[in-house]
Amino acid sequence: MGEGKLAGEGPHARGSQARSGGATDWRVILRARAEAVRSGASDQDLPMPQAQRDVLAETFGAAVDDVVATLDAFARGARRHAAAAEEGVDRFAGRLDMLLHGFDASLANGTREGDGEGARPQLIQSELWLILHKVRESAELFYAREMDLVELDRRILFLLHGAGPLVPANISGAVGVDKAQVSRSVKRLLELRMVEREQIRAPLRLSRKGAALTERLSRLADLRNRELTFDIGDEELDEFFATLQVLLDRASLLYEQERDLAQPSQRGARAGDPPGRPQERKGVDKIATDRMRVISPLMTLSAYFSRSGALAFKRLTGLSQFEAFVLSEIGIDPPISWGRLVAVLQRDHSQAGRTVKALMDAGLIRRDGKPGRRHGHFSPTEEGARLHRVIHDAGRERSAFLLAPLGGEQRARFLATVARIRRNAVAQLERERAFAEIDRS
Repeated sequence: MGEGKLAGEGPHARGSQARSGGATDWRVILRARAEAVRSGASDQDLPMPQAQRDVLAETFGAAVDDVVATLDAFARGARRHAAAAEEGVDRFAGRLDMLLHGFDASLANGTREGDGEGARPQLIQSELWLILHKVRESAELFYAREMDLVELDRRILFLLHGAGPLVPANISGAVGVDKAQVSRSVKRLLELRMVEREQIRAPLRLSRKGAALTERLSRLADLRNRELTFDIGDEELDEFFATLQVLLDRASLLYEQERDLAQPSQRGARAGDPPGRPQERKGVDKIATDRMRVISPLMTLSAYFSRSGALAFKRLTGLSQFEAFVLSEIGIDPPISWGRLVAVLQRDHSQAGRTVKALMDAGLIRRDGKPGRRHGHFSPTEEGARLHRVIHDAGRERSAFLLAPLGGEQRARFLATVARIRRNAVAQLERERAFAEIDRS
């Protein structure tokens, strides 16, 4: 993302810099995009060049996705109603100026992640998901050339390599994954004779075979992780890890509180307690700045936030986390086409289709248009709209709780570093895809 010093400045300072005009003016980028979306023939999301997204991310920080979504919704709406309203280009341009002026005012007041009725909840979680999704896909391609182990298997091997023998409960806490998944992974590693233990409840340790493989994978992983911190200086990385420590502790607390609310009779929590009430707890183990371990704490942060989110949305709506995600996206800018919905969800058609059908059967969304899922447009029902508001209110509350200890400048710098890591992850994935294509040919 961007070239240096703007990453350390606040939202207002970044906005002032961008207003100077030129090729990196955020207004020029957004105006061109709005005109392209309005003149388009479909509701498919337009791809955005990475360089343009970097400029917008420097300007708007965590709110960049909301800014683009708001702009696209405005331009699509103008396209749909242009004929009926006999609206000319000049009127569209004037309204676009008003929208851009509103963005500018938000910068002057300090853009806050999660503000506004239409904001997507969990922007931090979405950003983390994008990074980890690309890192995982890249790793699967890369490590497949060494040995066919799933990601959690490799994480456990790396953990045992660094920390020494551990029982499954401690492994679960260290990797931020529930005990059932860890147990399945441990079973696979035992069958492959990568790990061993003296008896059923004894700590797990690497076998000689596992130690040899993990040593090799660790050297390869170190090189890959160093690539992800390209263009990130030592001082910036120190602050990034310090901020991660704060967020990990908050995410862990959020998970514990949601778990208490889900099982009040067993844990003594009161059902009416808000999910922000301080409790005595140990907190997350301290992490040290290490270029070769940059992904592990991000994965743990994402896991804690995802697990607490699943509990929160189930408690508040009765929906699974993915059902809540689908309903949330449908409710942001209805009606939404099937193609655009699948693109936003970044999941395969079958998983999205099953979830959409379940939401339709539950009376939370409806489909309009030609017969067949792929030709329809989806909107929330009255009850779906109510739950959509609940989901977004909860998302804003959870995100605000997670970020509460961070000042505006610290938050902006953290998100700028996250964006750089994402950029490097994209480059890494494209390289691995190219190698895979060469291998196939």
